[in-house]
Amino acid sequence: MAARLEPNYSKVLTAVFELMLNAGIGVKTLEGACAASLRRAEVQAKIDTGEAEVFITAGLVLDAWHRDRRYLNKGADPKPVPLFGRAPSVEALVRAQRSGRKAAAIARRLNTLHLIIPNGRGAYFPASDVAVISAEHPLVARHAARALSTLLETVGRNMSGTRRLAPLIERIAEVPDLPQEHVEAFERFTRLQGRIFIRTVNDWLESRRGKSSKRRGTTSTVRAGVHTYAYVADRPRRTGRVTRS
Repeated sequence: MAARLEPNYSKVLTAVFELMLNAGIGVKTLEGACAASLRRAEVQAKIDTGEAEVFITAGLVLDAWHRDRRYLNKGADPKPVPLFGRAPSVEALVRAQRSGRKAAAIARRLNTLHLIIPNGRGAYFPASDVAVISAEHPLVARHAARALSTLLETVGRNMSGTRRLAPLIERIAEVPDLPQEHVEAFERFTRLQGRIFIRTVNDWLESRRGKSSKRRGTTSTVRAGVHTYAYVADRPRRTGRVTRS
């Protein structure tokens, strides 16, 4: 991990600091904010409850709930199931993802995060087919940091020059002057196209997930996927100071 600090994280921090300075944040203010954030991160790291793993498992559980026939009604919609117990149940769905944490504890956490909703009759159904939580939750920042780390790994791999590693997709489509009147249409268009793309890739990945067996051992596996997002940038604010290009 230490060997990756300079080529990866230090460069990211430099880029983030430059953006903040160009936005008009003073050096002293930035130094104070960084020191305070580092102290909070140090404390949080010591008491880490594995929330990031819960969020990852949640996405897998919600997706499985929408594709496993045992959890679908005649209309192919997710049906309510008990929180605990043998399949079909939320606990069983968690256990099927081979999570390293206790399935019952994660099932309970999905409820407190409001990713599953009680139907009032002792059963639960998914709030959505994707894991969406409050913008104020600490997991949001962790999700963004994890995405940034993954992007750096992809860029580093593609620029490594190692012939044995085929380049991974890393592309951008952007214009600097989209009229405001087209923003809403852009949002609808990218939601639709992104959903189709992600669903196709997810189906491919799910059909090839590694199998584990106590007698044969665990198949060697790696984390793999895609991350798609759209953006509409705010107009740059004039700060009255010269910014570097």
